[in-house]
Amino acid sequence: QSMQRASTVRQLVSPRCWRRSASTLRPSTSSLLRVEGAKGQRRSILFKMGNETPSRVVGYYVLFPVIPDETVENNPFLYNIAKNEDWPKLTATPQQMYEGAVRQLMEFGATTMEHLEYLEKTEGEPRTFESVVEPLLHEEYEVNYIFQTLLLKMLTDWPDCSGKLFDADFSHIKIMCARDHMEKLSSPAFQKAIAELYERKEGLTDWQLRLLEWYLLEIKASGWDKQDVKTRKLIGSWSRFIDEYRSKYIRNLMATNDQNTFTVTDEAALKDAPPHVLQQLAVDPDRWTTGPWRAKMMPSSIFPLLQYCDDRQMRAGAWEKWISKASFDHDFYNNSINIEELRHNNEGLAKTLGYGSVAEHRLANKMAASPVTVRNFLDAMIRRVRPVFIDRTEAWAAFAARELIGGELRPADLFYVSRKEAEQHYEVNPLELMRHFPFWPTFDNLTQLVSHIFNLSFKDVTASVPERMHPDVRVYAVADLSSGEHLGRVYVDPFDRENKRGGWTAMLARTESKERGLDKLVYLIGAAASPTAAQPSVLHHAQLSQLLSTFGRAVQLLLSRSPYRDIAIPWNPFYASDYDAADLFPTFLQMFIYKPTLLQSLSAPHVSSGARLSDEDANNASLALSRATLWESYRTLFWADFDLSIYEMENRKDKFWLDLYRDLYKEYFPWKQERNDYQPCSFTPIFAIQPHMAMYYRKLWSEMLALDVHATFDAENDEKKTGERLKTTLLNRGSGDVAKELYRRFQGRDPSVGAICDFYDPPSFYNMEDSSAGEPRRQ
Repeated sequence: QSMQRASTVRQLVSPRCWRRSASTLRPSTSSLLRVEGAKGQRRSILFKMGNETPSRVVGYYVLFPVIPDETVENNPFLYNIAKNEDWPKLTATPQQMYEGAVRQLMEFGATTMEHLEYLEKTEGEPRTFESVVEPLLHEEYEVNYIFQTLLLKMLTDWPDCSGKLFDADFSHIKIMCARDHMEKLSSPAFQKAIAELYERKEGLTDWQLRLLEWYLLEIKASGWDKQDVKTRKLIGSWSRFIDEYRSKYIRNLMATNDQNTFTVTDEAALKDAPPHVLQQLAVDPDRWTTGPWRAKMMPSSIFPLLQYCDDRQMRAGAWEKWISKASFDHDFYNNSINIEELRHNNEGLAKTLGYGSVAEHRLANKMAASPVTVRNFLDAMIRRVRPVFIDRTEAWAAFAARELIGGELRPADLFYVSRKEAEQHYEVNPLELMRHFPFWPTFDNLTQLVSHIFNLSFKDVTASVPERMHPDVRVYAVADLSSGEHLGRVYVDPFDRENKRGGWTAMLARTESKERGLDKLVYLIGAAASPTAAQPSVLHHAQLSQLLSTFGRAVQLLLSRSPYRDIAIPWNPFYASDYDAADLFPTFLQMFIYKPTLLQSLSAPHVSSGARLSDEDANNASLALSRATLWESYRTLFWADFDLSIYEMENRKDKFWLDLYRDLYKEYFPWKQERNDYQPCSFTPIFAIQPHMAMYYRKLWSEMLALDVHATFDAENDEKKTGERLKTTLLNRGSGDVAKELYRRFQGRDPSVGAICDFYDPPSFYNMEDSSAGEPRRQ
């Protein structure tokens, strides 16, 4: 049964790092079949839309996949999970972990099918949460634990192979897990059973009731509740075309990634760049200090170049190519038609599901709840931030006149100028500042600071765990001192190394399971520079911000008391999750760098001189870092407005995407737009990620919530009392209720935009003890 189940659902590619042959299993939309014609001849065809149908088909031969031989008996990784051992088998080989995960996912798929068939056969019998949902949750627990630990292995201790092969294996296992996890929601029998349970509400805990509600919201938003044949066909048609044009949009971008590269050979041109940027751009990783360095047409590469390269001509050339990427300058790779097709088909899908627009569909279950709320939020931001931006452009222009050679200030300059002007304005040297932030002392200070605010404890228990991916890894046991409860353990792998991929991230390996005797486990992966014998790992302020955000996510996961993974926090990118509020706590910690007293608390003695970070230096650093954010935040505001405007239309024919883009550009920016600026053709957050459409406001929304919480801490002036309330009313509940209601329980009101507006447009106040200082002191 597992073979039958798997053969019609997935494509599976075994890791090619250790062997060339791969067992393949293609999706049902393109199943590889042998077709026997009328004359007995055999030929292989690939069924896709547009293929000619054979004149006569008399039978099919289905090619089944090669099922991995991994079992509990011969695979130490699976044995460890099956025996509910306290610590995962991290030293299992990559092949054992990957193929073991594949085998478990296939068996989970078969188990899901059997359970759904059972629900169909027993329709009309009394239903309970234990008979309908628990059997699947029991299997999901182990499968998710296996999958998350495999991801840890792939990201931190994987054999060397090409990026494309790694990405293929990584993508296939993620898709396979996601589809198996969500398959139950498309079953009419399962839908009917959970709807009945939710309606009765008898014998259900609050967590069980919320999980059922989450299921029902996801079913409705995905259209799985539409059972009539005509509507199902219509939804399927819209979805297929969305996938087709989304794939074309992404393919065009990938095809143009290497068409233009920008090489820096002069070390002086990148003299301000921190080590992690030089390593990222280095042509030869072993020569990152001396170069050369190269930027490709990818965000992770082009924006560091724009921010740190002092060669104005190179920045201008890079920006010109960036804003025209995959557009009218590329006849074969022009994404203009793909944008309009994506708008058309997403609009059709949203209306088929009963929504007036794409934005209404995407925002239905979010904290913002509706396009009107988001529009009001953006309008309030525009009223306060636009005058600040216009005023700041004068300061940037004055700086450019002094420091740059030739011509007026242009958008290509602003990534560099906004950073450099802020640093000079407050006389801050970020490369010197980072020497106050060696990784482990900074991390210890962070744990102490969070422990003080939220009454937690972090204890280093590394010596008690049997194995780690690398000797640099540390493990901490986390407890809530208010209740005396053990919350779980966090596995911290902070440093970059040769066989490590990805960036900063935190993953929930497993929730607590009293039945299995297992505590909660969170994996935290970092990308700080590796220490050397002569130099500790030190954090640039950009890396410090990433550490704060990632650590915030790890603490958020640990504090959530949800027994069910789906509602541990509002997970991105589920339609049912209000994940526009998911980054509240990570952003709350991120904002520590803009508060001098907190920045000082995070810092350590200078790694060379041993001097502490002074009050004045901390204040100047916080002011400089906050001042430097304005350009990027204003761009975010512009794109959030464009994103909402294009998807809140009830009829996309009302305005062509390029006309909307140009009209908004004139409203936001005081300079003439470049002739070949077609940047939406390569703006993946708005057009390439299906659930993220109309959701670009999330970054500013998270900042609004986080700064509003900071304002409450400041107003109440009792961080331990306020921290305890934040922990118990909001963080402990995870996604156990809608985010808006949880926020109201903490604040006693709805969110306010006042704090974020004050952040970007600070009120004029001065330290009365030193009014001659001439600059405000942030508290």
